[in-house]
Amino acid sequence: MDRNGDPQALGEEALGRLMRSNQPGNLSLAGAYAWGYAALGHAQQEGTDPHWYQEIDPLDALFLGTIWPKNVENEFQFANAREAWLRLLRGTVHGKGIQRFVREAVAASEELGLPVDDGHLMLALAGRLEAAGLDQRRLPRRLLPEAALQGSRAVLGPSLHLPLPDPPADAKEQVKRFWKDAGKQWWGEDTPLVILRDGLRRFHDAGLPVKKESGLLLPALYTALLAKPGELLEDMGAHAWAWALSLDEASPLVPVLDILLVAPERELSVAETLGHLLAVPAFTEPIPSEALLWTGSPGLALPRLAFELGMTEVSTREKEITPDLLDWAGTLARMRLGSAARESAALLEEAADSTDGTDDVQDEADERWAERREAVREAVLHKIRKKSGGTAATHRRFDQPVERLWNADGSSVIRVSPDSPHAQKMKKAMKGQLKAFREKFGRDPGPGDPLFFDPDADEPTPVTKEHFDGVLLDMAERAADMGIDPAFLHAWREVGYVVTEENRSTFTTAEVLAFGRAVARHRQASE
Repeated sequence: MDRNGDPQALGEEALGRLMRSNQPGNLSLAGAYAWGYAALGHAQQEGTDPHWYQEIDPLDALFLGTIWPKNVENEFQFANAREAWLRLLRGTVHGKGIQRFVREAVAASEELGLPVDDGHLMLALAGRLEAAGLDQRRLPRRLLPEAALQGSRAVLGPSLHLPLPDPPADAKEQVKRFWKDAGKQWWGEDTPLVILRDGLRRFHDAGLPVKKESGLLLPALYTALLAKPGELLEDMGAHAWAWALSLDEASPLVPVLDILLVAPERELSVAETLGHLLAVPAFTEPIPSEALLWTGSPGLALPRLAFELGMTEVSTREKEITPDLLDWAGTLARMRLGSAARESAALLEEAADSTDGTDDVQDEADERWAERREAVREAVLHKIRKKSGGTAATHRRFDQPVERLWNADGSSVIRVSPDSPHAQKMKKAMKGQLKAFREKFGRDPGPGDPLFFDPDADEPTPVTKEHFDGVLLDMAERAADMGIDPAFLHAWREVGYVVTEENRSTFTTAEVLAFGRAVARHRQASE
């Protein structure tokens, strides 16, 4: 193929060829992408595209093509099915094809100067996939999602008949102690038991019946572990279910999550549920690191795989994502989608009020389990919505001098107490930066100028990640002379943020744990 031609024209020609040579059920990776891209365009043209289609990137489009013309319930089911399917392909020749797909998408983005999820880029990508040979091998039917994900936990959840472990002999005493310890400090402890207990305390403070409703246990665990303060309490149930089903079935945390998922289905009491949890070793062991990362939204799989392949940056329409920002991107995605979903629901409600109504049609007659699960989830969500009144998730306050104020769409600002020592340090740092700016450029910074600038640039240019990483590495080499633990600086560089006593209330438990574990790894590596 002539790569010197118009990439979009070449992509359009390739799309036509791929769709003629591939049919649903008989697809190559390139063919699946072509059908997914066409499905996106058709839905947009017909006005039937759900709000979350705006988040889809090339890898999502490929997966969409493998399931078309079937629909999924929402963005969470879509993303979790995508994750489960990609895990199935790992280690196969088609898994290597997915890796090639990701490389082509990122390379096209860099060469064309377009985000990976830009429509023009996604059209041009079709030509590259064909030229890369990703249409030469068909996916066997057993690896297509319809067959491969039959009965998948990621899609349907755990079986309603899941055998539960017998509670320990002293379960009643342990449950009593669980509630008795609810008011204790938990910082630094990283077991599901401790994190769940803190989440239940938060829900109790919000007026929810935490000792009566087992359906509140999973949302409480999610809220204390992953939820940002700006996430609305009414979203906690849906986000918790999506997170719980996103984990690989091999994760040691899955037995804990499955008990939390089936407990309300079986109408278990909170005490009974806690008794079963206490019989699972993972409930009192450190929470696994893979559970600290949100993957249950469209747009997150491609950058994650790109980073696994050694790429350092993926450009999206929202922002440039680097490995340390992947969790941040997931946070913004779920909060942005939650806000969009509420707007979409409000519009649908208005439209329904202006018509006589339509008949509801069941897509699948044999989805009794899924329907019951949805009914239970809706009952839990109703209780949360009723109590929350659309307020943000409550987070424990420690009277910290630094506070992050969140909006429902994921945007936020940092507020610093003006009388705190932290504020005084910041004022001194700002004065130093202002002086450095004047010395470098001979003037005061303007409205669009970065105060923290690249010292090697001739014009005011924001500090790049590469430059900042270099500064941290240089500081780490001199850390001992400055009385600083170098592992602290290496961890900062790895995860992209630093947690201190002063600012830790601005981070989720998952972020605090991720930073602490990074510090521990770097300390061990230096021994």
